[in-house]
Parts: sequence; structure tokens; C-alpha cells
Amino acid sequence: MKKSITAKTFTPLYDEVEDRLRVVVNYNDISDRVDFMITRSFILNLIPSAEEFILKHYNAEPPLAQSISISSETDAKESESFSETDAINLELFRTEEELLLEVNFSFDKTTKQTVLSLSSKNVIAKIALDESTLQKIIYVIKSAIPFMKWGISRHF
Repeated sequence: MKKSITAKTFTPLYDEVEDRLRVVVNYNDISDRVDFMITRSFILNLIPSAEEFILKHYNAEPPLAQSISISSETDAKESESFSETDAINLELFRTEEELLLEVNFSFDKTTKQTVLSLSSKNVIAKIALDESTLQKIIYVIKSAIPFMKWGISRHF
């Protein structure tokens, strides 16, 4: 049976040794932390699918990199997902990596929220998001992509 956790924070970074993206969910909570490893191939399919989902359900184009900012305290309080990462805890609470196998987006018409679930062989992490927060998560994941190294345009 898979362990189910509620995602609260997302910390994406590029793992040069593995040549994969690492998306750490709940980096500061040892009991509910998971380090998802994402392959280049998976990212190349995930990002366009996520952007298409946003366009379909929110009738909004994905934002340009310059338009994303989390500047006010209100934004930080509304979503713990966007705060400065404590690098010491990121390494201190490091767990065994889980290869990300599946990402699902489920849109609820009544609440206008998306349930995002990330699954590996052993763990499933879920979070309910509004349009803005979903777009920001996609943006921060994209920001960790080593574009040149992977032969991907920065406008991907």
C-alpha cells in the first residue's frame, strides 16, 4: 500500500549526479517528506500537459517567467509552497529518492481548484490548488530545468 501525504511545500532542484530534477515535497517535515526524482523524458511530457490543462480549465495562458513573483507577505501566508528553503534542513532530512511515475490533475468545477497528485511506487502526494498557485508550481519546477544541458530551449 502506498503512503499518502498532503503536499505543503515543493522544492525543485537539479541533481547533477543523477541528471534528473529532484522535487522535494515537504522538505522540512521528516515524517511526510518525499524526494521525487523526475527524468528528462518525463519533464518533456509533463510541462506541456500541465500548461494545456491550465489553458483548458482556467482559460489562461501559462505566465511568462517575468510575471511570476511572490513579493508580498500575503502571498507567502496564502501558500506555504512559496517560501525560502532552509538548505540545512533540505539536506539534513533527505530521504531515499522516489522515481516519479505519474502526475494527475483533477479539476473541481465547483471550487475552481485543481487536485495535483504526484505518485511513485511507494508514495502519493496530493494538494488542492487554485490557478495562480498551480501556475507558480509549474514555473518553479521549470526554473530548475538545466535547459542547455538537456538541449531544451529556455522558452520551453
